[in-house]
Amino acid sequence: MDAARVIDGAGRAAWMVVNQHRWRSVLTLTICSLGTAGVIVAGAIGNAQVIDMQKRLDAVGGRLIVVSPNTVPPYPGRSRQIEHFISLEPSDAAALRDAIPALQAVVPVIARNSTLRLGHNASRIRLLGTVADYAPVRGFTIARGRFLAQGDEGQRVIVLGDAASRELDPDGARPGAVVWLGGQPYEVVGVVRPLGVNFAGEDEDHQAFIPLETYRHRVANRWWLSYVYLQVTADADTANTLREVIKVLRARQSGFGDQVDDVIARDMAEVAAQQSTLAATAVWVVSLTSGLLVVLGTVGIAALMIQTVRQRRGEIGLRRAVGATPFDVAVQLFMEAMALASLGVLGGLIVGMAGSLVGQSLSEAVLILDTGVVLVTVSSSLTISGLACLVPALIAARIEPAVALRL
Repeated sequence: MDAARVIDGAGRAAWMVVNQHRWRSVLTLTICSLGTAGVIVAGAIGNAQVIDMQKRLDAVGGRLIVVSPNTVPPYPGRSRQIEHFISLEPSDAAALRDAIPALQAVVPVIARNSTLRLGHNASRIRLLGTVADYAPVRGFTIARGRFLAQGDEGQRVIVLGDAASRELDPDGARPGAVVWLGGQPYEVVGVVRPLGVNFAGEDEDHQAFIPLETYRHRVANRWWLSYVYLQVTADADTANTLREVIKVLRARQSGFGDQVDDVIARDMAEVAAQQSTLAATAVWVVSLTSGLLVVLGTVGIAALMIQTVRQRRGEIGLRRAVGATPFDVAVQLFMEAMALASLGVLGGLIVGMAGSLVGQSLSEAVLILDTGVVLVTVSSSLTISGLACLVPALIAARIEPAVALRL
């Protein structure tokens, strides 16, 4: 009963402070709330980033090495004609398959931007010429129809991404439909399930797939590859396999120690780890900035309460004169300050949870509120506030009644 009375009195006193210094109180509580909310939202974004990174890693099939052309270095006195080497060929993919037993699948890919048409509808897509193993290596699943098959080489068949399918037909293109690519008809044999954005920032739902040989003979007389996917067997060491891949390619491309390699090979698991680290760093920066706002808000509360102590010196002196101890006065001021701080933290908690829900509704990301992060954030904010609120409480406790009553 006494505790409830003390809390009620502290709440009323804190509300009086807010009324006496409205704009300053609102600004201070807003800063404190934004800091708390920022940490909570940053935690939710961090969880979403981890989930998204894992999905992207799963999307590329796991245990995957990607070989791609290297960037052409600038040469003094020579304008750059091309951005990357064009020496990666299907024969390189075949050589890797023959030389490295640890490779379960080798998938060459040629890519370019193009436009598909169906009736009066058109879709700007990224066209990929590849082989039947592309879908299982990348972990793609088919929504309708099938993916490319071994017997499709040289045939005018095409598999559509989800977004491309819906842009060509509001109800989604169906297997058997005929779409036009470069003035030639292609039969739709399948539609891939929605995939989202990959590690390279490419929208994989705006893609279409045709057989590699068909691409070569009917789309472009181009035989260098955009990249090669290498799937490593389950019992092989990915790091050792990566070194073997680089060794084979360097020998084929005549690359030496001090020479720039024509192609580069990356372990996608390592790329995922690097991106997760970058995302975690960004989240920590946001959390740190939000934490500074919490500190700034609590310092503002302490400053507000110090000003209140000066204005209430007569009241505090009278309490001391009628028997209140310095401890009683300190507890009273501390509870009033903590009531203000709690109001700011509560507001931040509400704003943070609401912000996470709004962010989830406005984006495709799933923002998950980590209970541990919320509890740590609230407890840390209250602890920092408690330390700051000790200052006005100690100042109030040191006021001498005789001096205060003479003022």
